[in-house]
Order: sequence, then C-alpha cells, then structure tokens
Amino acid sequence: MQELNRLKICTNFILKNSDRGEYLSDRFSVDSRRINNNQIFISLESNVAKNITNINHAIVKGASGFITPFCISRQKIRTSLPFLIEKGINKIYVDLFKADFEDKEPKPVIIGITGTNGKTSTALLLAQALRYQNKKVGVISSEGAGVYPNLTENDYTTPPLDINYKFLRSFCKKKCDYVIVECSSQGLHQGRLDGIDFTYSIITNIDQDHIEYHKSQKNYINSKLKILNQSRTSIINIDSKNLKNIDHLKYDYEKIFYVSQNKIKNKKIINTSLGEKMKNLKSFNLYSLLMVVAVMKLEKFNTSMILKSINNLDYVKGRRQIFITRENGEFIIDYAHTVQAYKNIFREFDMSKKICTLFGCGGDRDKLKRKSTGRIVDQFSSKIIITEDNSRTEQFKNILKDILKGIKNLDKVKIIKSRKKAIRYMLRISSDDQLNFIMGKGNENYILENNKKIKHNDINYLKSILKNYEYKTVKDC
Repeated sequence: MQELNRLKICTNFILKNSDRGEYLSDRFSVDSRRINNNQIFISLESNVAKNITNINHAIVKGASGFITPFCISRQKIRTSLPFLIEKGINKIYVDLFKADFEDKEPKPVIIGITGTNGKTSTALLLAQALRYQNKKVGVISSEGAGVYPNLTENDYTTPPLDINYKFLRSFCKKKCDYVIVECSSQGLHQGRLDGIDFTYSIITNIDQDHIEYHKSQKNYINSKLKILNQSRTSIINIDSKNLKNIDHLKYDYEKIFYVSQNKIKNKKIINTSLGEKMKNLKSFNLYSLLMVVAVMKLEKFNTSMILKSINNLDYVKGRRQIFITRENGEFIIDYAHTVQAYKNIFREFDMSKKICTLFGCGGDRDKLKRKSTGRIVDQFSSKIIITEDNSRTEQFKNILKDILKGIKNLDKVKIIKSRKKAIRYMLRISSDDQLNFIMGKGNENYILENNKKIKHNDINYLKSILKNYEYKTVKDC
C-alpha cells in the first residue's frame, strides 16, 4: 500500500510538471544524457554527489523538474525548478514505465533469450520462423531493433531500461504478435530488463565469459538465471553442463522445460524431433533450431507448420555464413568468441578437410580464456592465423602472448596484426580441399583499437577480395 501511494505521488508530480506526450514515460527520463525539454529527470544515482551532478546536467539539458532519493537543498542545485524527494524511487521507478502498458490489449507474446553463445542466432531464426507463419515480430538484439526484418542499428546487445520500454511500447502500438528480446548478462545484472513480464525465457547455454565484469563464474551464472524469475515459462538447454547442474527446485520447476540432443528420460523435455531434416542444416546451430521448435510447439503450431518454417530459414549474417569458391575452398565466417563456441563449430563441420583458422581475442577482458581458445584452435587446425580482434586499450602483443601459451605447434602459426591482410593471406594460401574459419567478428562493422572504431566488416571485406578472383564462383549458403 505504501509503495502504491509513493507511485501515485510520483505519477502526479510528473503529470503536473510535464506535458510532453500522451504516454507517462514520454514525460520523464532516467538518463540525464537523454533528457529532452520539458521532461522530468529521475535521478537514480546512489552516490549523493553524483546524483547532484546528474541533476545539474539534466537542468542544463532542459529538464522541467526532477525526482531524487536525497534531501537536497536549493542552494546545492541553484534552481527554481520543482523537485520531489522520494527515498524509495529506486524501488518504484520501473512501475512508472509499466504504467504505459496497463489495460493495453492485446499484449504481444514476449520472449527473452539469454546464454553465452547463440543468443542472436536464436533470436533472429525464431523471428524468421514466426514471420514465415505471417506473424508480426518485434526484435531487440545486437543485430538491430525494430519489426523484423526491418531492423535499425542498435548500440547495445540489451539497451538501457528506458529504451527497452520505448521499443516495447512501439511494438504494442504496431500490434506485434511477438516480441523477442536478446538479454545479456550485464543487461540482466544492471536491471535493464526489470519489470518485463516474459511469456517465455530461453537459456541457450552457459559457459565461461565476462569474468572481468562479473568477478566469478557463479555471479555470471546467477545473472543469467535471473531471467527465470520474471518468466511465465522457461526453456533451458539441459545439455549445457552449467545449466544441468543448477538447483532447478530453487525456481518454479513446473514452468521450466528442457531441450536436448540426447535421449534423456524426462517428462519436462520438449520433443523437438523433426526427423532427418533437422540434421542437415550446417549453417545453423542445432540448439538454436531446437529452441525455435520448442517455442513453436508451446505456441501450438502444428508439426507441418514448424517444418515449413525451419526448411525456409535463411542464414543469419555473420553466424556460420558460408562462402564456397571454385578453387580456394570454403570460408565460414562466425561470431564465435568463447571456447565452447569454437568447440561447437569445429565439431559440426566436415573436419576431414584441411582446416585453417583465423582468429584473435578481445582486449581488456576474459584473459584466462585466451590460452584455452588457442588450445582448441591448435587441436582442430592444420594452419593458424592470429590477428586483431577488438584489442581495445590492450596491446596486441600481450593478447598474442596469452594465446600462444595454448598452442603446442607454433610452426603452423602465422601472425598478421592487420585483419584485412590476414584475410587476404588466408585466401592466397587456401586450396580447394581447405576449410577456412574466420572467427570472432561475424557481421560487426568495426574493430575497437586504442579507444577508436576502425571500420571493418569480415563479410564485406571477404566478398570484395573474392571479386578479384575471376575464375572463382562465390556462393552464400
């Protein structure tokens, strides 16, 4: 009751001091950098000095008032603007966003997808499959946001909370049947998805990643699992070791279902078998397909409809995207950047051919996985090219040193820092019986180096240099 009163007081304050738009969330912002004229600024910063700094910034940007959890005097902010002191604002501000969705019908089915690997692929393949069934699908992902397939560039895997709600409101207004949200571990941990009631959540897998941010694997896993508590139904990859070993009874077991490639006797496993046709789609991660089938089954699509959707899937840019040349072998571009992602892609392609792998590791994070990545690449590759991959502020030579610790046979290693030169070299030394993996960047449009964005796209660059080989034919699969 007390929180309802607080919410009502905050709502009335916003309505009284801003008349910016028809929706409540048009009238306020929780980010001083995105304040518009005549908006109320809600300052959530827990440090009082930073809270005041953000308020002053919002005032300069045109705020018409503000709400803060601290007892702040006018002398400290030197403004005549109205303001409200609400100590519990951090507990109720999400409800201000949710107010826009009260009594709005019909509401779309909202699907949250998280996991170490395969989030984007699963999101976009599911969007394709549902669209094939004439459903309107809203998407928020690292590949873009909008009504699929018309996605605009997105700076985040999971945007800040206010932007997410803005997208959701737009999707409701456009009468989307489904909304698919890619949920990063940082996004879940930082509360960027708070208050969203997911109809379904999907956890593709959990492997080691982002340890620098989360400080431990346990914290990382718990950030991912947070999505279970805000979902009506959850679908989990039970073949993932870290998901298999969680305390399933800690969550609402009745609403959790599983997918698996293995024959496991468990009534909670969704039967996703669609016969042999599921086994011949090398351009797709099998678990992504299992998740697509699982959602469609729970949504009561019949087997015939599901099969048609699966058989009409197109490749996802930068995810196992295959280029076949006449005399220089095959090239697979993939976003893989974790040890498990490397293992998966190596095992699911024809490894009887000669294997050349071009890759690098990111700077300023996850240093421990560099040696492990080098070891996996060494195990499966007859030729290795190590190159730049988002070194950020770290020296490339330091990243290289860590990778080389995992490679036993250094004679098969070629080091070319320039990613463009490395790709050209790979093409030059390739033969018709060679399978070439270009790992890490996928469809990204830039390389992060020394706090700068260097324009580069693996797909576009490979296509451009293949054009110079007149006697080759190139095929996107």
